[in-house]
Amino acid sequence: MTQQQQNEIRAANNQLIADQGYTFNQYLPILDDPKIRTLEEIKGRISVMNAVINIAFEAPTHVIRDWIIEHKLTKYLSESEQLIINKPNPHLSEFEINSMMWYLESLWALMWVVEMIDNLSINKPVGDNMVNLLPNLEEEENNNKIIAIEKLRSELEIYTKLDYYYRLHWHCIDNRNRGIKSKVSEGVVYERRKALEWVFNSDSQWDSVEMST
Repeated sequence: MTQQQQNEIRAANNQLIADQGYTFNQYLPILDDPKIRTLEEIKGRISVMNAVINIAFEAPTHVIRDWIIEHKLTKYLSESEQLIINKPNPHLSEFEINSMMWYLESLWALMWVVEMIDNLSINKPVGDNMVNLLPNLEEEENNNKIIAIEKLRSELEIYTKLDYYYRLHWHCIDNRNRGIKSKVSEGVVYERRKALEWVFNSDSQWDSVEMST
């Protein structure tokens, strides 16, 4: 990807953000060159996030842990997730439970990356069809729905979408710093951007994805 392409993407996303009624920073730099993760890594992250989310909805941690072990997914767990699945439910903090609830947005972005969904518009919430597209652990489903994924979006598509969320994240932070209520949820923008950043930079760890603007 050339710098000219990156500059053109920045300009197009700034215009899109403006057209949607949000502010942007024309001096925000272009992103670094991408180091996109493999499809298998992304499928692994989708798998463990889909499993761990269930804990936020009161699934017993030992049941989720056993499912992850049974499907040979432990290598895809982050350090924080390993701690969570090894705690009894009553010992989970409010922060840990809230973090898992927000996984819905990050997971939705990853599902876009592997073409499980067609659209990742900030104006559209997580779809009601999410539960049907992913393994239902409550029904003791296996991981075949994720194993069957065969395609990753192009580097250009992922770069363009991440660049958009990166610039929109600046808008949210700027509004918060100025005491202005944003028309778009900073939490939604943050979680979707985090997932895209993780895909974009294969050197990053899930628990410490760089999210500066």
